Amino acid sequence: MSTATPASAATVPIQVQYMDQDGWGNIQYDVRFNGTVTSQGPNGYIVQGELDAYCHHGTLTHQSVRLDIGATHGAGTIHRHWCADTPVPIHAYGYRDHAGDTVDLKVGATSGTFNTYNFGPTYRVSIGTD
Repeated sequence: MSTATPASAATVPIQVQYMDQDGWGNIQYDVRFNGTVTSQGPNGYIVQGELDAYCHHGTLTHQSVRLDIGATHGAGTIHRHWCADTPVPIHAYGYRDHAGDTVDLKVGATSGTFNTYNFGPTYRVSIGTD
């Protein structure tokens, strides 16, 4: 888990990534979210940015990618898109159950057995409050 914790910041730039390589070192999946997380008062937050991905060719089914966003102590949202449809803009609002709570983000792709999702590390962002 990575943590971004600038002192007293209300807006934090973030890059979240998942990468998978085959046994020869060839990239099979490269999923990235580049954007910002912004505090909206003591309990709210906004995530804005772009979800982009590369998924290898040759699979029997369509590949999808996913961005999960949520307060560390609260509900979250899932943004799913076909890999071929990326890049896509993301603009999400969320609620933190505890004032000033951190926000967690992770990305993944259907790179697992039977098209299950595998994910990169969870990024925990401290945005404070307005």
